Amino acid sequence: MRTSTVLLASVCVLAGCHQQPPTKPRPAVRVEVVTSGLSAGGKVVYSAVAEPKTTTTLAFRGPGYVERILIVPSATGGSREVGEGDRVRRGNVLANLREAEYRDQVDQAIGEVAAARAATQKAQLEFERTTRLFATQSVTKPEMETATAQRDATEAQLAAAQAALEEARVALRDTALVSPVDGDVLKKNVELGAYMGPGTPVFIVGDVTSIKVVIGLPDVALRSVSLGQPVTVTTDALPGRTFSAPVSRIAAAADPVTRNFDVEVEIPNHDLLWRPGMIASVELHSVSPQAAIPVLPLTAFIWAPGDRFAVMVVEGEGSEERAKMRQVELGDVAGNHVAVLRGLNPGERVITTGASIVADGELIEVLPMEVP
Repeated sequence: MRTSTVLLASVCVLAGCHQQPPTKPRPAVRVEVVTSGLSAGGKVVYSAVAEPKTTTTLAFRGPGYVERILIVPSATGGSREVGEGDRVRRGNVLANLREAEYRDQVDQAIGEVAAARAATQKAQLEFERTTRLFATQSVTKPEMETATAQRDATEAQLAAAQAALEEARVALRDTALVSPVDGDVLKKNVELGAYMGPGTPVFIVGDVTSIKVVIGLPDVALRSVSLGQPVTVTTDALPGRTFSAPVSRIAAAADPVTRNFDVEVEIPNHDLLWRPGMIASVELHSVSPQAAIPVLPLTAFIWAPGDRFAVMVVEGEGSEERAKMRQVELGDVAGNHVAVLRGLNPGERVITTGASIVADGELIEVLPMEVP
């Protein structure tokens, strides 16, 4: 046994047998060459979804079965029920509930009003009679108080019955679902004969004579936006068309989730070219001149010691490429890019994918740039 052990040790020595740690693979990263993206009169493009100027959800006040739906001309020359995409006018009755139950409630309320009125008249006559007798001391004071209370009670009952009658009449009128605006039917949630509960959305009507697009801006970008500022809006759905519109609203407070401020742009749409749901590109122009400065995507930035922002710059060439941490000073946010005021020069390579997984001075593998 001793001979075998010595022999095995000798073989290991001759073969250079020793344990070596496996070579650690270099982190693979993607880089971007620093460019000058913000300049005097520069522009930033944001994407947003076109929405109607106003949107109104229509619902029945009470429950019931749908008895009628508005009939409109069809493209084939016939007629059909109103549907999504159809234009409706203010005052159009879009649908009706069955009225029989509501008419019964009105008739019942009318009967209760008649009974309450008769009781009131009787109590009034009794009150007048008791008043005359009380003046001659023919009835006691408690009897006079009873007659007065009876009169007041029947008057209150008559007022309640009349209110119930008016409520029943309003409910009957509300079996007709009337469009309060001119607009397009964006959503239809009803069919003939369907039972609709109170408050259930039946139609959604949108005013598309103007279209609004809402973009979210971070606080550092608000300084370059003002009410009435003209912007340029385009959409791939209308190639070759450019629309100019003003900033119509700037939110007073940031969204609690995104921390962005809503900025609304209203686009006139009298020719109805724009439709809700189209993707709009909103081009904002900087209103304050500034020197050309580098910009980088948000993914390029990491935290440096001292709670400072930094980036990883690529130094060296070929097999000697290393990541070197460089502290930077940030400027305005432009879309998903951030201006770098100090710390970088155009032409330098900065890690934009993988910056958080490499260490300062670590050898890296730079992947080829993606072809757009």
